[in-house]
Amino acid sequence: MYSSKPSIVYGFHGIDKSSAFKILTQEDNFKHSNNKYDWLGYGIYFWENNLERAKQYSIQDSKRA
Repeated sequence: MYSSKPSIVYGFHGIDKSSAFKILTQEDNFKHSNNKYDWLGYGIYFWENNLERAKQYSIQDSKRA
């Protein structure tokens, strides 16, 4: 993807505005994912340098039962 490592890495997480605000103001925390379909394992996931992919994922995730 890059010929050299960038000095700044932007991580994007698909989350709604009210939940993000609660996390930023330390009223709440990220919820760790622990589902059978979590192929990366238990944790919290961010899309590195890819805002559009984070948006796509959040839309898909909101439709999941």
